[in-house]
Amino acid sequence: MSHSGAAVYKKVSGMLSIDEETNPAVLKWRSTDGSKSYSIELNTVNKLQVTPANNDKMMLRLVGKVDEAKKVKDNEGNEVPPKPVVHRFSFNNRIVMENIKETLQHIISRYKDEEIYEEKKRKEASSTPAQTQQAPLINTTTLDDSLSKEKLLVNLKLQQSLLKENRELMKTFQEAVIKSGLSPHEFWSTRLPLLRAFALTTSQKIGPYNVLSTIKPVASSDNKVNVSVSREKILTIFQNYPIVKKAYDDNVPKNFKEQEFWARFFSSKLFRKLRGERIMQNDRGDMIIDRYLTLDQEFDRRDDENLLHPVKKLIDLEGNLNDDPERRGNRAHFTMLPGTDPNGNSDGAVDILKGMNRLSEKMIKSLETEYSRVNLQLQDLDKEEREEILFNDLVEEETTEYTEIYLKQRTPVLDGDGTPSDMLPASSIEEIRTEVNTLTSELQGTLDLTSVANANTEINQQVNRRVLKAVKLNAKQAKHLHFDSSMGIVLGTPADGAEEAESALPAETLETCRVLHRTCCEFLKHFYIHFQSGEPKHGTTVKKLYNHLQECTEKVQSLLASVGAQSESHATLVTSCEAYLKPVLASVTLAVDKYNNAMNEMASVKKTMNA
Repeated sequence: MSHSGAAVYKKVSGMLSIDEETNPAVLKWRSTDGSKSYSIELNTVNKLQVTPANNDKMMLRLVGKVDEAKKVKDNEGNEVPPKPVVHRFSFNNRIVMENIKETLQHIISRYKDEEIYEEKKRKEASSTPAQTQQAPLINTTTLDDSLSKEKLLVNLKLQQSLLKENRELMKTFQEAVIKSGLSPHEFWSTRLPLLRAFALTTSQKIGPYNVLSTIKPVASSDNKVNVSVSREKILTIFQNYPIVKKAYDDNVPKNFKEQEFWARFFSSKLFRKLRGERIMQNDRGDMIIDRYLTLDQEFDRRDDENLLHPVKKLIDLEGNLNDDPERRGNRAHFTMLPGTDPNGNSDGAVDILKGMNRLSEKMIKSLETEYSRVNLQLQDLDKEEREEILFNDLVEEETTEYTEIYLKQRTPVLDGDGTPSDMLPASSIEEIRTEVNTLTSELQGTLDLTSVANANTEINQQVNRRVLKAVKLNAKQAKHLHFDSSMGIVLGTPADGAEEAESALPAETLETCRVLHRTCCEFLKHFYIHFQSGEPKHGTTVKKLYNHLQECTEKVQSLLASVGAQSESHATLVTSCEAYLKPVLASVTLAVDKYNNAMNEMASVKKTMNA
């Protein structure tokens, strides 16, 4: 019982009392003769109203909550929400009424905070599945298997995420795969390192750590503890320290609000113990939170049992606990015992070290199933030690056997004049020998590099002009592709502050040239991979890629024709467009010619065999 006093309810005198020991708290009224009694659960009260101090009447009014889901019918038969239940109590003493009012205000506000907290938890629970529905791109538990070639090629979510992150790769994918018909499997088969690097980058997570050591409470001028803790840190505290989670569940919001709980926790001895600080007798704490210090010892005992490592029989030869050296011999002097004073009392240093070791083992154990560490548990850790104690003296040594290969010198085929057909004539051999001797003599002497520039001035200027022209034509790529010189790769991100090179082509035409160039290079890459493999099973794929290369040739020629038709008066536009596409057009033409030559050779061989 907290507060009680005389009150009149429905014109009957009685005693009003508040029972906070029950859950929920109850407001009880009992008549003076004991014939009537009434109780109100305070978690059902919505409003509390009291007459002002200047009013002679002293009345306290409690308005109950209304369930909006329920409907009642009025006299006309219409469904209307029910009216709230109202309780009125009259008092003869204003001090008694004020005391009961303050107690009721505190209890009712606590229940309202609990409702707000529960509603907040429901909203978080409803929003969390929407966030967690997005499964990780790869399974980090079986990382080795997730990063294999087979799994990467069928991981559509990973591929889609990479395309969203890399706009240039998205454009290439649209032109080569969606519009031109290249197989997605072929497209991604040449980008396995890129997929693997992206998967590793996106799957990284923050590992467990001693989060309490990063929190530094600051005392304000009004003797309050100010701490800034994010929601992520609170969740980490609950994961690493179950005793804090239990204290939170037991007290929030039953006894105090969430903010008050953390203020009490960060000023308690439990916080200093979990943080790894030494607790002194004169340290101030919190009476409610410090009750869990004793319970934390039970949690530590359970953790020690779970973290107990089995003793290897190869090391513990006798398998007897009495062989523990700490149990044998005379007890060391107190000056040699860690963490003890002359009276033998412990100062807690050993407990702090044990707590830190216990926390470290728990954090390491929480990662046993991550990043393919499950495979390490399946290995036989005692195999090497077991092999060392085996008797291998009588085991026959294995001798290495070799297969002898005899090479016979090939007899050269003689021509009509009696000389081998695959040998060079004597005149050619003498010319080569003369050139080699000349180069050797020049390299042995002193080289005058200025003579090279003076002798071939026209050639050097021509080469210089070609280099500058190529640099100007390709400089605009720096606006779209950022080259990392330290890694030697193109990252595909725009370089900040990079100056854009001037180009005679319009922006749309220039972008079309870029896209067409990338598409042609994509098909050339896949064509040569399969064409040069020499495997007959790739014949169908090579034929398809050959057709795509012919389509690329037609697209390049049609683009050049359209540019020439649109800008007949501007010859520079046609020249610039040809300069952009001429190299890739020559590469595509060469690949087409190689395929045609290979097919002609195959047809001639078949014709010869049939003849």
